[in-house]
Amino acid sequence: MPGHETLPRRILLVHTHYRLPGGEDAVFAAERALLEARGLEVFVYERSNTEADGSLLQKLLLPFRAVYSFKTKREVRALIRRHQIQLVHVHNTLLVTSPSVFAACFAEGVPVVQTLHNFRLFCPNGVFLRGGRVCEDCPRHSLLCAVRHRCYRGSLLQSAVCAFVYGFHRLLGTYRRVALFTPTEFDWQKLLACNRTHRVFDPARIFVKPNPVSAPLPAGWSSPLPMAARENQVVYAGRLEELKGLRTVLAAWKLLEADPNAPRLLVAGDGPLADEARQTAGPNVHFCGRMEPDALHETMARSLAVVAASLCYESFALVPAEAQLLGTPVLASDIGNVGAAVTPGKTGARFAPGDPQALARAVQTLAREAGRYDPAAIRSEALRRFGGGPDADFALLLEGYRQVMAGSPANRRT
Repeated sequence: MPGHETLPRRILLVHTHYRLPGGEDAVFAAERALLEARGLEVFVYERSNTEADGSLLQKLLLPFRAVYSFKTKREVRALIRRHQIQLVHVHNTLLVTSPSVFAACFAEGVPVVQTLHNFRLFCPNGVFLRGGRVCEDCPRHSLLCAVRHRCYRGSLLQSAVCAFVYGFHRLLGTYRRVALFTPTEFDWQKLLACNRTHRVFDPARIFVKPNPVSAPLPAGWSSPLPMAARENQVVYAGRLEELKGLRTVLAAWKLLEADPNAPRLLVAGDGPLADEARQTAGPNVHFCGRMEPDALHETMARSLAVVAASLCYESFALVPAEAQLLGTPVLASDIGNVGAAVTPGKTGARFAPGDPQALARAVQTLAREAGRYDPAAIRSEALRRFGGGPDADFALLLEGYRQVMAGSPANRRT
């Protein structure tokens, strides 16, 4: 393989788990599996934000440790030395790990890359969303906007801590020494635009490296199910929270109650709006809870469509990609990566974000004209865009590592 001398064989993966599992955990696990399955030596440094649920002292110290954790720096340096790590790949550092993981890498002279699963370098809540609408006050002005608007979990204190974490490391120049992976062209362009004002990272060290996507057809299937053979249902899959547009989806199905031909809605997932959703949902909504990937994918593959109603840009539209790999059309809000993942009339339809009436109309149109969609063509296009399979995903990841270790010039796509 060209450039094999710059390919790492001993890699340390670093990740902090949130209290509720999400897409970042899935990408971390998928890339770990890719590396391990192909014989690389993979070591892992994992933390969980549930660590902050301990004693009162731990809770009081958390804001300081979120900014700089000497524990993280000490432990990561020890791992690098013990295992002769050649490259460190960081996923999430908030809160308990902290960006001090980078200081450990700098001190040991080891190349380090972080996958940007969100926009938190420029927006403390990570999604450029406030009050149900896109907000880019922080990149336009300063991180203090997030504190004023209590953008992180609605808390003044937590917003201040999160803003200070990134503000402090801006002053240190931490991210100017870190290589960055971003999963889509949209994210790359958005981050570069924000960086022109604040100069947080080195534009020569940010690379587009798509996330791995795995959604194989159900066992025994050689091709996607024809639309005529599918069940009259639409799937919402994801965290049950506002930024995913759950309220918009439930409101749309309220509007569809008078339509006897309207598909039922299957809601797969869990999250902060779970109780509210169950209390307000209409009779044509069924809650499945969290589903195992194989079961979820088979449900998607038997459905008329998957709905992705995000109110924010999303860093990577994983659910639309999985749905299309299964040959299933997507009803997507016309915003950011979610909207960009859909070609209207071919792989699904778009609707105005946060607009239940627009979504209800899109559902009725799709149900009425489902025969216009070709599941085999949807899958073929998705394979081209998202799903080259584990070998292709591994090649992309390794090429990204090669560029990081070789110090490749600006804005290279992997």
